Amino acid sequence: MSQAEKDGGMDPRGPGRLRLFQKGLEARAREDQLRSLKHYRPEIQAPYVLRDGVRLLNFSSNDYLGLATDPEVREGAASFARMYGAGATASRLVSGGLEIHEALEAELATFTRRGAALLFNSGYQANTSVLPALVDRSGLILCDRRSHHSILQGAVLSRAKLLRFEHNDPDHLEALLTGHGQGHRGVRLIVTESIFSMDGDRAPLAEISEVAERHGALLLVDDAHAIGVWGPRGEGLAAGHERVDIVLGTFGKAFGASGAFVASAPTVQSHLVNFCGGFIYSTAPPPGMVGAVRVALGKVRSGELRQDLFIERVAEAHERLRRGGVDTSPSDTQIVPIALGAEQSALDCAAFLEDRGILAVAIRPPTVPPGTSRLRVSLCRHHTDEHLAALVDTLSEFRSRAPRRGEVSAGAEKTP
Repeated sequence: MSQAEKDGGMDPRGPGRLRLFQKGLEARAREDQLRSLKHYRPEIQAPYVLRDGVRLLNFSSNDYLGLATDPEVREGAASFARMYGAGATASRLVSGGLEIHEALEAELATFTRRGAALLFNSGYQANTSVLPALVDRSGLILCDRRSHHSILQGAVLSRAKLLRFEHNDPDHLEALLTGHGQGHRGVRLIVTESIFSMDGDRAPLAEISEVAERHGALLLVDDAHAIGVWGPRGEGLAAGHERVDIVLGTFGKAFGASGAFVASAPTVQSHLVNFCGGFIYSTAPPPGMVGAVRVALGKVRSGELRQDLFIERVAEAHERLRRGGVDTSPSDTQIVPIALGAEQSALDCAAFLEDRGILAVAIRPPTVPPGTSRLRVSLCRHHTDEHLAALVDTLSEFRSRAPRRGEVSAGAEKTP
């Protein structure tokens, strides 16, 4: 390996054809926004991870129910890999379709109270390929201003007219549809998340559903951070809203695995099978993933994980954080953004916590808007009172040692 390769392409003596990439990386470095990969090793006992041999209490994982290391979920992955192989080896429309894919899709359709479901390899793949399959350049997409990057990319790829309504503002959504919705011959699609990944607040799905109904628009809800945890038996926040036409869920969070699915009416599923490039031209999800998810889904639906108790503990955690001086608004979910404003403040706070055995990763631009850098704290089922006390006490210690950084707050600033 050349020195340039060892340096990740940062060697100015590298080939001229890479110079534009080099300049982009240098610009990121000057802005202190250059990212690099780190590796962690999860302990079998959640919620701890190892980094460079150091044991850290993990407040950055989306493994909300602790299923990633659950022995039965792991065995589900292993047993399906033994029975069906390491990979599906082809697209579902070639020879990669297995009976286990269809069986899981049937379970997911029932779970989400929809008529059909379709598996994808990731939530990002689903959003970036489903939106262009549903809406073309003759249509209109309206998405929440704080929608996930994959939603925005999917909207751009569709070549439809894109309008962004103010965060969680059904009135602005209505105004946009009234002012722009009638001039489009094609599909009008409203897209929102149920729980927003960086702020932890919930969308007003009932009100948004009413707007969709009044204007005859399709409604897609990305339920990634709710499915498995919220709703009756963990069915998510979208399942109870009949007017939600399409539900997108992922398995890399509460289910502790990987992959995603889209649940909808059978007509929509058939449309995606025929027109969704991300589904048509991708190798089908591997058997091990399907095995892990089927076991995890069984646990979620059975109630044995007591998601109701976890949600109660989330509410208690918010109260405890508030008593410790952390304003947790607008979140009332397991995602708590500890807003620090300046990027360096977020980096300093994350480093301060890590030095004391707590992993809470700093989130900075371009992931969040400038001036809203934060720690994104994820609460999981295996966090105990002692774990939460350690987090609150360490945040208080950081604040006392850095008074000029201002009040530690969980409320992110409004996006302009």
